[in-house]
Amino acid sequence: MMSASIARAFARALAMVAMAATIALLGTAPARADIFMSAEFSLSRGEDANSYEFTAAVPEAIGAPAALIYPEGCRQTSVSRQTMAGRAQYAFEFACDRAFRADDVIRTPWKADGGTFVTNVMGAQVDRSLSGDGDGIVVPVGETAAGDRPLSQLAPEFLEQGVVHIWMGWDHLAFVLCLCLLASGRQLVGLVTAFTLGHSISLALAFFALVAVPVPPVEAAIALSIAFMAREALMASGRTGNRPALRRQTIVVSLFGLLHGLGFASALGELGVSHAERVPSLIFFNIGVEAGQLAFVAAVTLAMMLLRRVNVSQPVRVAALYAVGAIGAFWMVERVSGFGIA
Repeated sequence: MMSASIARAFARALAMVAMAATIALLGTAPARADIFMSAEFSLSRGEDANSYEFTAAVPEAIGAPAALIYPEGCRQTSVSRQTMAGRAQYAFEFACDRAFRADDVIRTPWKADGGTFVTNVMGAQVDRSLSGDGDGIVVPVGETAAGDRPLSQLAPEFLEQGVVHIWMGWDHLAFVLCLCLLASGRQLVGLVTAFTLGHSISLALAFFALVAVPVPPVEAAIALSIAFMAREALMASGRTGNRPALRRQTIVVSLFGLLHGLGFASALGELGVSHAERVPSLIFFNIGVEAGQLAFVAAVTLAMMLLRRVNVSQPVRVAALYAVGAIGAFWMVERVSGFGIA
């Protein structure tokens, strides 16, 4: 049987290898606050009867040329593609031998997390948010009137988008990871609550355009918040029950939460939301963010409990904090250096 000392050494080695792989993976990630693949679609009338132009703008990373699936009775007549600002932009022209029906859709092949669809082919502006899946995004081109969607349709859609956004937002997860490695029990609950209140407030203010802050400085500040909290957790190692320190940490986490909320708002703004849907979409998107965040906190807490059973939680904790802090500092420098790049 493997001795306890050998088991601990083996576990430490595995932890270091895992953290090195994490650094390599995250270090090659785009210097954006959120890895959120959004698509933009629009539909307009062509020059001839029952002819249309369908445009699609998707991230270049997923925007490889591929065929669309049109409604029955429609055929593509031309397509063009160009790349601009890291996005692949397509213009499809197609014609139909009949008018659109309410259930007509165009199936697109790009695996985006979500997107928007805008059309006014019947004179009424339609602005819809769209959810992605493993096969792509389905665009409801048959929707020719901008009616308000029921709550039963809005709720699951924006709940899903909130969960997807927090799980794809490596910056946000890295910050929450620092909180999980800084405190535990009631103190962790207090810090996560402070972070939640902070980003919920700024999310609402930015979404309703009550505050407007340029995105690049926000992304740089979010990266800085990760490095700061990683350092805070390392400095706090071994010190528990320090009420002045906890109060200071709670205030700092709340302020950083305001920054992260601005990042959430930029993603919610990329999803088409009509005026009447703004309040419910904000509420359910925020609930989805919190559900995804709590699931991540539970997973990290469980992992640390298991690591404590084999007496390797502390070396893994320190390695994780150094790695996350280094990544945050790297992202901050990269984003600041990119301020002048269009």
